[in-house]
Amino acid sequence: MPQIFGLVKRTFFNQPILLIILLFSSANCLAKQQILSQQPHCSTLSKTHLVSESQKLGTQLQQWNTLYHLSGSSPVSDEMYDQLLTTWQGWQACLNLSEQLPPANIPVNSKRKKHPIAHTGLKKLNKAAITTWIATRANIWLQPKVDGVAVSLIYKQGKLVSMISRGNGIEGLEWRDKADFIPAVLKQLPTSQEQLILQGELFWQLNGHIQENKGSINARNQVAGWLMRKTFPSKVENNIGIFVWAWPEGNDNVGEQLKQLSKLGFTLTQKYSHKVENMAQVKQWQEHYYQTPMPFATDGIVLKTSPTPKAEAWQTGNNSWSVAWKHPYRSTISKVKDLHFRVGRTGLVSVVAEIEPIELDSKKVSRLSLGTLKSWQKKDVLIGDTIQVVLAGHGIPKLESVIWRLQERTYPDISRLKHFNYLSCLVAASFCQQQFIARLNWLGKQLKLKGISEATWREWVEDYHLTKLTTWLSPKWQNDLPNNKKNRSLIAQFNEVDKQLLAGWLKGLGIPLKDKQLLFISELSQFDDPKFIDQLGLSLNQTAKLNRWLLEPEIQDALQVVKEIKRKPPIE
Repeated sequence: MPQIFGLVKRTFFNQPILLIILLFSSANCLAKQQILSQQPHCSTLSKTHLVSESQKLGTQLQQWNTLYHLSGSSPVSDEMYDQLLTTWQGWQACLNLSEQLPPANIPVNSKRKKHPIAHTGLKKLNKAAITTWIATRANIWLQPKVDGVAVSLIYKQGKLVSMISRGNGIEGLEWRDKADFIPAVLKQLPTSQEQLILQGELFWQLNGHIQENKGSINARNQVAGWLMRKTFPSKVENNIGIFVWAWPEGNDNVGEQLKQLSKLGFTLTQKYSHKVENMAQVKQWQEHYYQTPMPFATDGIVLKTSPTPKAEAWQTGNNSWSVAWKHPYRSTISKVKDLHFRVGRTGLVSVVAEIEPIELDSKKVSRLSLGTLKSWQKKDVLIGDTIQVVLAGHGIPKLESVIWRLQERTYPDISRLKHFNYLSCLVAASFCQQQFIARLNWLGKQLKLKGISEATWREWVEDYHLTKLTTWLSPKWQNDLPNNKKNRSLIAQFNEVDKQLLAGWLKGLGIPLKDKQLLFISELSQFDDPKFIDQLGLSLNQTAKLNRWLLEPEIQDALQVVKEIKRKPPIE
């Protein structure tokens, strides 16, 4: 997060010349989304802490919001921004403060121009709210929500005289000169109308783009990048298209308006506009634009009712006649509730985050692997942090990034965790329980013992004094177990372990050798022959590691038990 803030800060304060050529991108009036699993609770933070965190997050959101308006791009994705905005609005509600961010300020030295008709923005609703919205309206039309950079196009007697970037919805930057290098933006229309005003989206043209699979792949940023270049365009850009989504003073009959737009040369609008009557049709089109190959990126669908209010009534942030329904989140944010440190059989420590439950692609996620101790430290994830979660291969939840860190960083004491290694916890001890039980579980698997889970090994360690890796082989210990069917079955397996290959025993006890090297070992006495060790082809480090393992007293005791088992006469 500090890196992201640094990017925003550098963009605004260290490059004033760049701000002159920044475009004002499409921005929607953000409404609260009903993300139940992310609703903040006022009681989780003290009031002082809540005020501090809300102020910090609000400042960051405003920075991102301003950057988005100015450049059409942002260090965070729309869905991450929307979810963080919901968190901030919840905090503000807890404090009885305004839930609206201040409007973006346009640099005073910019070439500004007022929109003849304001850009109103869109409210973003969830499925339930969309269903209610449809039920109370008639004459509804649907369009894809093209992910690009919004502009106003002004024509006089059919000639393009102005192209204004969205900006704050009231005024933006004059980009008429750049329009000459975008063939898709028509410079002359077949009309003599005194003035014709259109609102639309400049988008980066794609080939067979499937939103569900690829997301927006920075398509909007490609348009923004072209418009933001310090040097003036030297050649036309055929990759930029225009999708007209509003003709405020056009025909009240939407069907006729779409035909007229096509005659003027803006054919995409009619092609991608559909009359809908119920939620089933809306859902069908939403899935279509999410899953079907398209020539542009989309981040949802837009629903509109007709007729719209008169153009003079259009106001920024005040639009009741059109709403957006965003595509399903490809990633979701959650908050870290707790951190669990687990020591594995080799002494490697893994970290698991317990998070506020979320749903990703119909999967409920409440726990998340953060990798090894070293990896967790590098990620710098603490309780209370807000993280971005995605589904990796095979539907496994994965930490994508830490999207927001609490200001107060309280790190747990992990000093004791640094002492675990491949030779630690070969016997039971209070601080060694996790690794010791993991060793037992691994040994049981290598010896092909059936019906013994990690929970069973844990029970035996905690309640039946299983203190060594081979204690379970002792008849005395076995006799102390409850005499039931399950235990009798397990003991019967114990009496058959002498039939297991020596390689299985050695691997189960954690010998630092590879499987192909274990195949050469048929007798424990081979370890006493230096020439045999040399034949294994080990490096100096590997040889030293093997020798340390062989000299460990607990390993020597276990190998002696194995030796006795392997020479035990068969039961007749």
